[in-house]
Amino acid sequence: MSNPCTEPVKPDDFWGDNLWMSQHERHLLLAKESEPDVIFIGDTVISFLSQTRTWSELFEPLHCLNFGIGFEKIQNTLWRIQDGILDNIKPRVVVIMVGSNNTGDSPEHIADGILELTKLVQTKLPNAYIVLQELLPRGHRRNPLWEKFFAVNALLKAAVSGSGCKSRIEFIQNDMGELTANDTLSASDFFDFLRLSESGARKVFGPVSDIIVQLLNETEDKHDGKDLSPTE
Repeated sequence: MSNPCTEPVKPDDFWGDNLWMSQHERHLLLAKESEPDVIFIGDTVISFLSQTRTWSELFEPLHCLNFGIGFEKIQNTLWRIQDGILDNIKPRVVVIMVGSNNTGDSPEHIADGILELTKLVQTKLPNAYIVLQELLPRGHRRNPLWEKFFAVNALLKAAVSGSGCKSRIEFIQNDMGELTANDTLSASDFFDFLRLSESGARKVFGPVSDIIVQLLNETEDKHDGKDLSPTE
């Protein structure tokens, strides 16, 4: 049985506004005009992150570009990469978080799609580190999608830690106990029970920032020893 999550697909222009393609074309232009050290690739959560103080305070100083597009699926992200968003840049770190909109697919298909995406990024950028962020729950109260995404995360963790997975991949796990206390998502962390508020962004992406700084410093040490850790 074929897996739709591993087949690159350009989404239909459902509303007739060319919105998705316009964002993709903007990312292509940014890639040609910029020299980022870090790229974020993903869907709704990644896209909205760029509107937060967490992004401006933790990630902009690290020369990051945000190539997230809201509501897209893994197969759409695959299509964007094949269409060239990584072809004109050489980031040292790539952050990947996508899959929460593949709600009709099985955990196995979603995990395989994310791993296929990771392999494609490695093919395009063989010297880059990859930070693979696990999927977050969505919906106010515990529901079947929570269980599906938790299963995806377990599959990803096993694949990344397994002997068959290439190196240079960091798998980031969230404190799900804190984020899902009492089997609910807090509006203080997920303002619409999907996208992250400022508080939620700090909880989820603070550890990502720490890993990025560590990886950038490791690669910088090979050049001039510059420390990229935030100053007080």
